[in-house]
Amino acid sequence: MKFPKLLFFLPLLSVAITSCSSDDSNADPIVVEPPVIDLKNQKLVSFSYPNHPYIGIVRDKESYEYDNENKIVKVKEGGFVYGITYVNSDLIEVNQLEDNITGVKINSKRSIHLKAGSVESIVNHQTNVNESNPEVVNTYSDSTLYTYKNQYISKVKIYSKNRFSPSYALVSEVNFEEQNGNITKAEVNLVRAKFSYTINYTYDADAYVKGSDYTYETPLLYSYNTLYSILQDKFGKKSTNNIVKIDHEYTNLAPYPRSFKTMTLKRTLDTEKRLKEIIVSGTTFDDLKNYVGLDFKDAKATFTYN
Repeated sequence: MKFPKLLFFLPLLSVAITSCSSDDSNADPIVVEPPVIDLKNQKLVSFSYPNHPYIGIVRDKESYEYDNENKIVKVKEGGFVYGITYVNSDLIEVNQLEDNITGVKINSKRSIHLKAGSVESIVNHQTNVNESNPEVVNTYSDSTLYTYKNQYISKVKIYSKNRFSPSYALVSEVNFEEQNGNITKAEVNLVRAKFSYTINYTYDADAYVKGSDYTYETPLLYSYNTLYSILQDKFGKKSTNNIVKIDHEYTNLAPYPRSFKTMTLKRTLDTEKRLKEIIVSGTTFDDLKNYVGLDFKDAKATFTYN
């Protein structure tokens, strides 16, 4: 942060003059330069997702708190608060500290297992308890498994179970395709819904900008749909370049209302060359008009640093 020089120099000049004796009253005052702030070390403190009535996804603003080692130790997402513990290099634990559900208390713990810096699995156990009495409303667990090829993520498989379905069952599977250092395709299979679709990614020729995939429909979202701030650099190698266009192909079923058809991504940087905004425009489908496209323009994802 830059301050007007007057704010620094006047007090310092006053001290220097009053400390001078009559014999050296003509000596130049000692001026102490303000400290130089290393902007590269400034941290991302909040992120707001793109928002538009024609986009069928709504996500709350996220904010982050750090420890003395610049590791995120708390994530706030709307009324949900998560505490992050780095147990060792191969294990991160996420405990839910607060929720915004009326009448029900959510107790949730995620265990993120890594190998050589990349996520191998994420296991989440959640219990919902009625606040008015100790009755357990529901229990839920999911297990997400990750496979890599040439250090790029290649497959994600999500299994889940609950009190009504006590055995793990495959819920969804995503297969990624990498070409020339970029993930160019994601094939999504929603097993229970018997619904599949393909996403094709187009890239620019610029070197990857940190955070440029930190929004909807990217491989990062299909790797895990929350806690991006913790996991964004832990799913293998990043694509070499930046996504500028995302196209959806729906193969065996008509797309659901407000699902994406296509979108473009543009980036703006701040004066310190950090990612400031991801500007999203595109088309989703409308259930009221026989899946006629609804166009949206310039929905912004916003990054804030301290």
